[in-house]
Amino acid sequence: MAERFSTAVVVADGLQTRYLRCGAGHTVVLLGGDSRLATELAACCRVIVPEIPPGLDTDGFVLWLRSVFDGLGITEAAIVASAEFADAARAFAAEEPERVKGVVGVGEAIEHLFG
Repeated sequence: MAERFSTAVVVADGLQTRYLRCGAGHTVVLLGGDSRLATELAACCRVIVPEIPPGLDTDGFVLWLRSVFDGLGITEAAIVASAEFADAARAFAAEEPERVKGVVGVGEAIEHLFG
């Protein structure tokens, strides 16, 4: 059965950010992935897919993503990121190591994150 996503809004770094959510369990924040990947992840995880504001540099991305985590009360998550956002996601993980279990580029295995 296909997972059903709901849409909500969180204020992140002063920006209203729309996001999709679905699933239950460990939290995975999906950055720039496609809907098929989100659906597959939702079969075993709580998936959050925020709409990423355009034009953010790495520092702005880190601030924005921290605000998304804060606004949604995410205390621990894995991040799955497309190539476009992987470096910025890793920069966020370096600043928030207690909150980020790991960063996986789309196409890499994620099973090792929740061991």
